[in-house]
Amino acid sequence: MQEKRYKKIGARIKELREEKKWTQVGLASRVGVSQPSIRDMEDGKIRPADPTLIALSDVFCVPVIDIDPDTEIGLRELLKE
Repeated sequence: MQEKRYKKIGARIKELREEKKWTQVGLASRVGVSQPSIRDMEDGKIRPADPTLIALSDVFCVPVIDIDPDTEIGLRELLKE
């Protein structure tokens, strides 16, 4: 179940990155992680840690729940609104 969720998150990260026409290296430098970490996230091998998820949300200018709909961070954002 987690594997499917991670792949969905990774696909969304890749989609957002490609919309911006950024490389994995470019996204990694904006977020403050390594390019292999971005690759592993996009491949669905790992889930972004909460601080990285927030950084991704910031650089893509989307709510956290747009990247990971099941995260508690996203639920907290909704409660703020």
